Amino acid sequence: MYKRIKVIAVILIISLFSLGGRLFYLSYFDTAAVQSRKNSGTETYGTNRGLILDCRLKPLVETEQSLIHSKINTAMSFSVPVRYAANQLCPHIIGYTDADNIGVVGIEKDYNSYLKAIPNTITVTTYKDAKGRELLGKGTQVNTEKQCKDSGIALCIDSRIQEIVQKAGEQLKTGAIVVMRADSAEIAGISSFPLFSPNALEKEMKDTNQPLLNRALQNYNVGSVFKVVVCLAALEKGISTAFTYRCTGETKCGGITFHCHKEQGHGILNMEQALAASCNPYFIHLAQRTGYEKIVEICKRLHLEEAIHLSDSIQAAGGNLPAEKNLVSPAALANFSFGQGELLATPVWLCNLYCTIYNGGYYMQPKLVKGKVLNGVCQTQEQNKTAVFGSSHAQTLTRMLQYAVEKGTGRGAYLENLIIGGKTATAQTGLFTGNQEKLISYFIGMYTTKGEKYTVLVMRENGTSGSADCVPIFKEICHEICALKD
Repeated sequence: MYKRIKVIAVILIISLFSLGGRLFYLSYFDTAAVQSRKNSGTETYGTNRGLILDCRLKPLVETEQSLIHSKINTAMSFSVPVRYAANQLCPHIIGYTDADNIGVVGIEKDYNSYLKAIPNTITVTTYKDAKGRELLGKGTQVNTEKQCKDSGIALCIDSRIQEIVQKAGEQLKTGAIVVMRADSAEIAGISSFPLFSPNALEKEMKDTNQPLLNRALQNYNVGSVFKVVVCLAALEKGISTAFTYRCTGETKCGGITFHCHKEQGHGILNMEQALAASCNPYFIHLAQRTGYEKIVEICKRLHLEEAIHLSDSIQAAGGNLPAEKNLVSPAALANFSFGQGELLATPVWLCNLYCTIYNGGYYMQPKLVKGKVLNGVCQTQEQNKTAVFGSSHAQTLTRMLQYAVEKGTGRGAYLENLIIGGKTATAQTGLFTGNQEKLISYFIGMYTTKGEKYTVLVMRENGTSGSADCVPIFKEICHEICALKD
């Protein structure tokens, strides 16, 4: 009996020691584990949004890094991409997101659902013990496996050309530049000036120069760059480029005197010489001989009045074509003949007009979005093209535009070893600041480098002349793009 009691007592003592040890373990070690977990943690950074890429699948966003300090491990810092760069490329096209990384305008808005479906985050995990010390062999680990690098929306824009455009266009102050690949109508570069920063929207909204306005998509008075349409109408009507007219410096239509920019007149000119000299009296008489109906018909063939849809919310406005009943008036037809009066068009439409000429008379819808990209593979669609006028007339116009650069108002655009054609314009608006009328100046040029055909439009608000304002910028852009190809 005594032995049994002794055995039971020993068992009880052992059980009590075991229970005490267990309680000590739970109170110390489990608490330490809990405390360790509290000291450790994971942080997530990034937009969780796919990228916007250029035609070569190079990122147009998240190209710059920001240094971040860990909230858990304050001694740890690491780099995280920021959505928009300090000097963001094509901000008017890309647009911007709100504080919740939801697209508000531009491509960010139009492809918001697709971009949000693409993971794009960086996770930072810190491991510490109960006393807040980093665990050996673990410490702080940065995981970039879910960082997006090659998925999103690809644009036709070439980031290298876009950089050239934005740098050259700083001289415009207010205006627009459009660069298109003539054989595909793809927009390789497009910019409105002044530029804006998506990182300083509140400031930009207060700017009286309206930097958020995309001037490349707005309607403007056109001026003499429209004269190629009158030439085309005349050619289709069977009028030869040999058709001549003597410019004396002015001509009267409907009781109104129209002056040439050369006061003493140009003398006798044929069609090629008149386009090169940008002689308004010649084009007034050419339009009278051609008839407004043919000119209007060609404008409609070229979709002047239709909006150009580049994406869901990005579109170039439909132009304004004078009503045919108004063009019965000789004075209205005179204004129309050199791109004045009621005629309005966007820089994108005008650039595409010259693309159509350079592309042998084939019209294609201007294209901005290349396609959706997933893991470096882009889904693209073929462009449809339609013959809107004969290739022989397109070749004739191209030669005439080359002559305008060799001998005419576009002489400043000449570059050695390059075949360049183009046309200047200085359009009146009828708007005045004091006694000074607001003018819109243009140069639209076409050239080929390394087998690639480009059309470049440069437009300046509050300009003086296309030759002075726009030709030097066109020449700089051509030179820089040629250097890229070399």
